[in-house]
Amino acid sequence: MKKMVLKSIVFTVALCGAGTVAAIMAGASMKPKAIVDLNPDALAAAELTEVQEYPFMRVVEGADPKSASVNAFGSADGQFDVGFYHGTEVTLSIANWPVSEVMVFLEGQVEITAVGGSPKIYGPGDALVMPKGFNGTWRQLSAIKKISVSYAGD
Repeated sequence: MKKMVLKSIVFTVALCGAGTVAAIMAGASMKPKAIVDLNPDALAAAELTEVQEYPFMRVVEGADPKSASVNAFGSADGQFDVGFYHGTEVTLSIANWPVSEVMVFLEGQVEITAVGGSPKIYGPGDALVMPKGFNGTWRQLSAIKKISVSYAGD
């Protein structure tokens, strides 16, 4: 039995690193982490403002497009974010999207066309990953709401 426990500890040290295991075994106190509830109702308090252009995104069509976003969680290093987005009808040209982003659509429809590809429409319940570096067209066919999970690293 002692050999089994020792093998388990050695295996754990190999996987996690000696410092982490030593801290756990010594009963070191770690800052407690809390669950972050994701509630799209948080968008109700967000004010819609004019869609901003960036080097990676420019408005090509839309009468006074507006958007709002709410950040629900961000990692300490700024590489990982989770939040909600709400936007009115707009067509955007996307060049070298700066993050890898998972999107889950809650309301409305968007048509996305990769450069050289065919358009695809996404709506409530649909999910996708837009990879870092994506190039194409994003056309919101109606006002949309989505959950967004993004990672800026490589």
